[in-house]
Amino acid sequence: MTYSEIHGKIQFILNKEMRVFNGSPSYTANFYDDFGLSIWELNLLLNNVEDHFNIRLEYGLEKQISTINQLVTVIHKERQKQYLQQGAA
Repeated sequence: MTYSEIHGKIQFILNKEMRVFNGSPSYTANFYDDFGLSIWELNLLLNNVEDHFNIRLEYGLEKQISTINQLVTVIHKERQKQYLQQGAA
């Protein structure tokens, strides 16, 4: 899965599931400043991401990330781990 596909799915989750509208957010869009999310809402987003991408994210990640690009990178790495583990099995 490419970075742009992941970005698109995050945008879908923000718009459809969390009802946060910000047009077409850039990769540098900040969850707090540009979307007005609270730490609780970012945590909810991360839960939705885990369900949508079928991955498990690191505990406390909501305190480490603040932009879409950072979240896309984390998801991409987790998906790569899954892919490599499936290939080894």
